[in-house]
Amino acid sequence: MKYLYLLLLPLIFWACEDFEEVNTSPNNPEKVSSNFVLTYVLSESAKLYEGLGQYGNEISGAMQYTQRGTQFNNTGPNFYGWSANSWGGYYNILRNNKIIYDNALKVDHPFFQGVSLVMKSFIYGTLTDLYGDIPYSQSLSASDEVFFPQYDDQKSVYLGVLKDLKAADALLADIDVTKHAISPQSDLYFNGNPDRWRKFANALRMRYAMRVYNKKESMSEMDIANEFKAASAYTMVDNGDNAVLDYVGATASNAAPGGPINSSNPNFAIKPGAPFVQWLLETNDPRLDRWVLPVERKWDASVDAPTVKTVTNMYGENYEVTYMPASSEELNTELYVGLPIGLATIDAISYNIGDDADPYNPEHNPHISFLHSRYRQNSEELVKMKLMTFSEVNFLLAEAILRGDMGVTGDAESYYIEGIKSSMEEWAVFRDAVGFDFDQYYSNAAVDFNAGDNQLEKILTQKWTGSWLRPESWFDWRRTGLPALVPGEITQFGEALPIRYIYPSPNLDPNYLVNYKTAVDKLESTEYVPVGQSKDHNYSRMWLLQGTGSPW
Repeated sequence: MKYLYLLLLPLIFWACEDFEEVNTSPNNPEKVSSNFVLTYVLSESAKLYEGLGQYGNEISGAMQYTQRGTQFNNTGPNFYGWSANSWGGYYNILRNNKIIYDNALKVDHPFFQGVSLVMKSFIYGTLTDLYGDIPYSQSLSASDEVFFPQYDDQKSVYLGVLKDLKAADALLADIDVTKHAISPQSDLYFNGNPDRWRKFANALRMRYAMRVYNKKESMSEMDIANEFKAASAYTMVDNGDNAVLDYVGATASNAAPGGPINSSNPNFAIKPGAPFVQWLLETNDPRLDRWVLPVERKWDASVDAPTVKTVTNMYGENYEVTYMPASSEELNTELYVGLPIGLATIDAISYNIGDDADPYNPEHNPHISFLHSRYRQNSEELVKMKLMTFSEVNFLLAEAILRGDMGVTGDAESYYIEGIKSSMEEWAVFRDAVGFDFDQYYSNAAVDFNAGDNQLEKILTQKWTGSWLRPESWFDWRRTGLPALVPGEITQFGEALPIRYIYPSPNLDPNYLVNYKTAVDKLESTEYVPVGQSKDHNYSRMWLLQGTGSPW
């Protein structure tokens, strides 16, 4: 596994903050080493994707993984007041990725060609997931003097993504690395291994075939079920195939976002969300101790005076917790306490504080848990940037088999179990958790696949759990409405979660506006878009969601 390198590329990597720069061309791409550019493409792709679901960000708040403190710009994550988001970084990656592809065509290098198609698909797929219609077919055509590209319809983008992933699978299936190698030092994901790149390509192909599940009947140009089936025949088989990148932790460019290099916020700036913590508690999930710390002060009716006790979790980590006499039955007496979603400022500050009158920073409420200290480090063994995992592949297969119309057969429960286990393996549960018994965990009716008739909900809920702090859970929730997350007490636009990103702030050039307005006109307004506001809104339906009834 490779680490995220700090790269200084002053000539060829141009910033791109607004639409008119989407088609800016790098200088002299034919003189640039594809190995050199690949390192940039892979590192920046991992950082951007990981950043979408990063703790404290908008998607993390919407999926109820975390809540921000009242003093830390919490309008977006806590109350769904999302603002416009730049896509410049994505198109910067795409321009550089095109250098790799063009160079590969010139010298007939199928390995580089296949890898560039995979990364092209990953970035364009993420962009259309976020926004809807996007600049696609003309977006990298500055050399043809197309400076204001059209927004392709979302259906065409998804078809293009699936087509390119299928082409990548074919290219990567028969690579002779003695003739067509990629430097292991440049390939930050897979050390120059074409087989693992092929598995990644097919895992993404499965992801996007399932992404368009609700619209597959209107995509007659492609047999979506067959795409899923073909991709599943050669994909990830264990966690060694995961597309992940570690943090080095040496500089701002390669350190984790919550460590001291990149963040000066105190540990109480971000708190775990109550619904997520409660779910982990109800199922005795061993991943809870990997992600969340015990409260510093625990309410307990069995003590008569404050009593300091040492709490040891199943990983051998020790914490000093002060047990406080519980003065009310309304207090949360759990050892792990999340912050309820979308609380007003005064309620968030005083939540679960009871009659504790000791002085401390209002945000540093010792009766609420904080994120595990591993998220305060510049690098940590278990904290990685994850683009695609074996766990996700298993949950995709479980869902596809359960649905019965995606071309695959088998035992859905087996894949469901493997999805849970492989997620736990990502967090070294089986390696480190003393006394953990998976069979006992699985016997919980909320986990057991065959306990009850809500099997699809169980698949998506476990996938949500395993997707902790990653954006895939939001994309799944939009498609299925599962898990059934309840909005917080205060929401900016109504009692619903957001369903898309707003386009970057419009450029006033008429050549830009005509394409932008065409894309916005195709969005479908909903009851949560205020009267008189543009349909370029977080609560407008993109093509992917129109007519599906999901997620609300």
